[in-house]
Amino acid sequence: MTSHHEPDTFYMQADLNTATYDNTPDKEGQAGDVAFLVAQARAVAQDVGGPVLELAAGTGRVAWPLAEAGFDVVGLERSPAMLDLARAKGAKHRPEVAVRTQWVLGDMREFQLGQAFGLIYCTFRSFQHLLTPEDQRRCLACAAAHLRPGGRLVINLFDPRLDLCDPSFRGERSCSAPTIHPVTGNEVRVQTLSRENDAVNQVLTETWRFFESDAKGAVVRDEKSVLRMRWTYRFEMRHLLELAGLEVLAEHSDFHRSPPAYGKEQVWVARKPMESCC
Repeated sequence: MTSHHEPDTFYMQADLNTATYDNTPDKEGQAGDVAFLVAQARAVAQDVGGPVLELAAGTGRVAWPLAEAGFDVVGLERSPAMLDLARAKGAKHRPEVAVRTQWVLGDMREFQLGQAFGLIYCTFRSFQHLLTPEDQRRCLACAAAHLRPGGRLVINLFDPRLDLCDPSFRGERSCSAPTIHPVTGNEVRVQTLSRENDAVNQVLTETWRFFESDAKGAVVRDEKSVLRMRWTYRFEMRHLLELAGLEVLAEHSDFHRSPPAYGKEQVWVARKPMESCC
């Protein structure tokens, strides 16, 4: 099992989890994230310019629409399997769009890209795959170092519900609605088998089962994967951003700019001060 001192291995393999990632409907809490980030990129382009960097870019679900909107985008991703899927999408885009993307295999806790960005973002709660405050600070410091003065950082987390974070909470053996495997056309379902909460380290561990069924309903592929995420409280996150030398511009509870609300999302917009010189 993965140590709490390392990010979890969820999404790291070429498995049912990564293969069906783009087909999963209604990603919880993420409605409107692409439009929100396009608006942020446009605002930054007017003020400080520069390309856009996505941390934990996954399959390029957000990066590709930003490239379509006219921005140069670098996608940093730790999973080779996810990065392969992101790159493969280039064949579906016009050459003038594909040339605006760059995909880099790397760790968001420690990267050196040799350029500065006007906007850096980390969406779909990917920041919570960093399981210690030390790793969170390393990530934010690295992001701040890659921002242009006046550039913005956007980070999304879920706002922790205390009832779900209690050590006694074990979750329910729930099963998702089916999604379709993009290659085989078979139905794939996800079942949450268990959950454990480490309330001291603020880390949840869930075991997920992915199973693929053929047209007759027979299971032809059955896999398990362990998800680990660290929940971070609102003022804890504000302090982390401030420790990285960033100014908080806004905090929302969704990507529609709703005010902060308990148990929904944390959508942070922070800025590197204009007077920064490094």
